[in-house]
Parts: sequence; C-alpha cells; structure tokens
Amino acid sequence: MSQPAPTYGNLPLIQPATVPFLNGRPQIPQPMPSNQLPPTTVLATKQKDCQEDCAEEACLDESKFGAEDKGPSEDYTFFGYDLKPILPVALAVSTVIGAICMLLVQIPMLSRLTSLSEAGMSAGFGVLYGVTLGCMTYCAFADPGQVRKSRSARNGNGAEAEEALPKRAHKSWQYPRAIRRYDHYCKWLQNVIGLLNHREFVLMLLGLFAIAVLGMAVDVWLAVLIGRKGFMDTEIIVLFHLAYSIVLLAIAGPICRIHVGLVSRNETAQEWKNNGSYVALNKRGEKTPVMELDDDEYNDLFDADAFMYDSSRNQWDKGCFSNCFVFWCNSRWPSGEKGEW
Repeated sequence: MSQPAPTYGNLPLIQPATVPFLNGRPQIPQPMPSNQLPPTTVLATKQKDCQEDCAEEACLDESKFGAEDKGPSEDYTFFGYDLKPILPVALAVSTVIGAICMLLVQIPMLSRLTSLSEAGMSAGFGVLYGVTLGCMTYCAFADPGQVRKSRSARNGNGAEAEEALPKRAHKSWQYPRAIRRYDHYCKWLQNVIGLLNHREFVLMLLGLFAIAVLGMAVDVWLAVLIGRKGFMDTEIIVLFHLAYSIVLLAIAGPICRIHVGLVSRNETAQEWKNNGSYVALNKRGEKTPVMELDDDEYNDLFDADAFMYDSSRNQWDKGCFSNCFVFWCNSRWPSGEKGEW
C-alpha cells in the first residue's frame, strides 16, 4: 500500500530525488574530471565553453597562449622542474653555439676542402645569424604594442583613460593594456607577439628555418668530403652539428610554415585558433562555419582535418600579394596606428 505524500499544512512537499546510501551516508554522483574524459569529449566541452562563456571577441587556449589573467598552464615539467623559463635561454644559447660552430669550424673546414671563399661564406652566415639573434632579442623584450592611453579622454578621477579597444586587439595576462593586432603568446620567447614585434617574429622564424636548412646542407657536404679523406675524428663534430640542425628544423619548420601561411592570408594566430574564417561540410554536405557545428560534427571533422579556409569570411584578406605587402610594408609606429589592417 503506497504511503500518502507528506504535506506541510495543505501544501504537498516535493520529494527529493532518490540517492543511494553507503554506511548511512548519501552517495552523490560526481562528474568525471575533464582530464579523465576521452579526448574528443574534452574538445567538445572546450568548444561549448568557448561559445557560451566567453564575453570577449574570442577566448584563449590557456595551455598554449595564456589566459587574460594568467600565463600558459601547459605542463613543461621534468623531474619536478618547470622548464618554461628555460625555453628562451635554450633557444638563444643553442643559436649562439650553432653560430660559433658554423663560423669557426664548418666554414673554415669547407673552405679548405673546396674552392669556396671563407670570407664570403662567413659574411653571409654572419649576417644571417646576426639578424636572427637580433630579431629574437627584440621580440623577447619589446612592448608588443599595447593600446595607448588617450590624453584627451580622462576618467572620473582625472586620470588618463585607455582608448577604445581597436579591432584585432586583445587583452593579455602579461600586460596591463590590450595588445593591438594581437597574434599569440610565444612560450619560446615568453612574450606576446603583436603589432610592434610581429614582423620581427616572422623574420626570426625565417632565419631559424634558413639556419637549419643551410646548416644541414653544409654538414652533409662536409661529411661526404671528410669521409672520403678518412678524418673520422673531425667528422664527429660535423655529425653533432647535423643533429642540432635536424632538431632545429623539426621545431622551427612547422611553426614557420604556419606563420607564413597566416601572413599570406592576413590572418592572426588568434583568429586562426578560433576558426572564424573556416568552414566544413556538415552531415548534409553543406558548407557550414566551423563555429556553428554541433559538438559531434566539430569533433569528427576536426579529427579528419576537414576544416577549409574561406577567404570570404576573413574581412582582412585582400589576396596573397596585397596581404604580404601590407604585412611587411605598413607603418606600425605612428601614434595613432591601431593595427586594423
């Protein structure tokens, strides 16, 4: 026989949902932590959170670029030591050591074994290493282009107020004011890349790529020449430098390729990461903006690398030639420059 529902006066009480008990304690189901979910489920969760919770124009991937209020959270620990602060030092020191090895060992050796001019090769590689290291230093320490404070506009306390946020600008955890033409946060330099150091960043990547490719070519050439003469002790040095060049190419090559593509499309890394200019064929075979896909479709198409760039969705894309000309030739230093190009 069923029990009558309990009442309070003449009002029925709402019964709580039934929960299991263990040792007299209610067992409330706990949601599974995101780090235990399948990868595609985590991706869908992040995608949904990005669409629903971001008040900004686009949200940040904290593990790669840092949030607005804190730095990158991606784990770079080794035996309990945080390696993130070591990355810029490792990049700079390895480049300097590579330059010394090339200028003092590889080039003189190649000049002795061939008819090539040592002075000419040293001058060429010296310029390449100098420009690359100069751009690296500048990108690491320069202000990436914070939004300027307006002298004409003052807040209620009479202090200078920050000007309105320009298009393509974004707030970063590293600086008090938003960055004009924000691109991304680089963990290898531990600095934001924006309006005032983006050009130098791409030039640094091109320099590292050239150093790796030319270093490999010189090392292979030397290995062949030395191997014919049987100087195996000297060849060991060449092989070590060849290994360094291969590692450098493996790291810098893909990054360089991505950013050259972004420049050719006049697309920032921030915009590329948020898929604003990309479409995909949905289940009905129709082109749909990536950000409008449901979670299941997004995950399936992401895994299949099926996102396609749509230039009509990028208001800044004026064609490859025009995009490259604007990127390399537009003035970035005038006081009123907002980076809206």
